Amino acid sequence: MEYFKLNNTFRIPKVGMGTNTFGKENNQYDGALNMDIEPYKLAYKNGYRLFDTAKGYRNEKVLHAFIKQEKINRSELIIQTKISSKNVDINDEYKVKEMIEESINYFLGYVDVYFIHHPSTDEENLILWKYLIEYYKTGHIKALGVSNFSVEQINYLIENTGFKPQINQIVSNNSNWNHSLIFDLQKMDILPQAWSPLHVDEAYISMIEPIASKYKKTWAQVLLKAQISRYVSVIPKSHNNLRQQENIDIFDFQLTHEEINTILNIIDK
Repeated sequence: MEYFKLNNTFRIPKVGMGTNTFGKENNQYDGALNMDIEPYKLAYKNGYRLFDTAKGYRNEKVLHAFIKQEKINRSELIIQTKISSKNVDINDEYKVKEMIEESINYFLGYVDVYFIHHPSTDEENLILWKYLIEYYKTGHIKALGVSNFSVEQINYLIENTGFKPQINQIVSNNSNWNHSLIFDLQKMDILPQAWSPLHVDEAYISMIEPIASKYKKTWAQVLLKAQISRYVSVIPKSHNNLRQQENIDIFDFQLTHEEINTILNIIDK
């Protein structure tokens, strides 16, 4: 595995595993929890050490069960979770702290990266941000992130707390590459992290398959490689053993600048 160093020197794997359907009936996002830890066991066996969850996914307790039942050394894992104003009344300090501490306890004393999941108003974002900073300062959170935030929303947090996020988790795929936002985040020394990086259409797959064939890789592998080659962390998700193996097996080849631009639909100016 290769790592990105965040602006506070904390390191995270370049490739993580999305878990929003893990531990749920029929592997459905809205499915009832069934506490099935097999998807986590499979991902761990295949080399994944970064797991991305959220309060809104309802399955932090499943990841906790995996760690405890499999006797995983917590220091091996990088766990990301998220909270938003949709999950809790942010004006109720007790409830907000109770929810944050629930995550800390699930993950055996600390959360590696804690995000604000969805932006609300600037004022509401700021309230949550200040709570998270408190736990960061005590060492119970190792890095802080935001998800789906604009540069303006991030700047509001920085201007009012002096604290810059380490990560902004955003969409970056064939439906919306988010080139401008990624460029701005990188100028700010905030790591862009792509959720649903493999959400693409058939025409796009056909376009990049010749590049994949050149390297004896799948279209998904060259797409993920292109993203990390431009310093974007990626969080693919799969319940399939082969797909999990393929999505992490991207560190043994290098794409050219022109190929990266083609894959990511970047037009040099």
